[in-house]
Amino acid sequence: MDCVITIVSTNNTLTMQKIKMFLFVVIVTIQSCQTTIQKQENNNKLLIGSWKFIADQELDDNNLVKNEDTNVRGLLIYTLDGKMSVQLLWLGSRASLVNDTIMNQDGKSFGIGLGNNTWTLDQARKIIDTYDAYFGDYSVDWENKIVTHTINGNLRPEKEGTSYKRAFQVQGDTLFLRSADPDPNMKWQTKWIRNYK
Repeated sequence: MDCVITIVSTNNTLTMQKIKMFLFVVIVTIQSCQTTIQKQENNNKLLIGSWKFIADQELDDNNLVKNEDTNVRGLLIYTLDGKMSVQLLWLGSRASLVNDTIMNQDGKSFGIGLGNNTWTLDQARKIIDTYDAYFGDYSVDWENKIVTHTINGNLRPEKEGTSYKRAFQVQGDTLFLRSADPDPNMKWQTKWIRNYK
């Protein structure tokens, strides 16, 4: 009788060890999944919101800033549902227009859509060439730190439907974007700061 009790006891001990091991594996798996979900949520929050343009930066061969244009206004927005938009206005390049008749309101610009105006071809070209804007969808490759902007609408219609891949880096409240194109001539980045207003 003692022999039978010992066998049952050993089987119960083995069964309990298997149950404990199974529960341990389940708990570790659940915690790992929760950590992954939390990390993904934290990652998504890195880009979500609006960003104010700080500088257009030219980089040297060591990716250090060698030239910087801070005379630019811009706004970049990433939404939680995967939408984005960006607008940029190069003020330095527009400086010659500030004292021009179109800025003194001597010309006429009215109407919705295309409207009518008295701008010369050169004035209109400068206004368009010193402004850029597009909107669309975005997706993020968190592993490689690449955000892809897929263009749905653009100031320049020929760009519609194209995708821009941007390597990104977030340092505190500062976002750096640069072309993810491996072309060695693409030596630039843009610098943005998070808007809290």
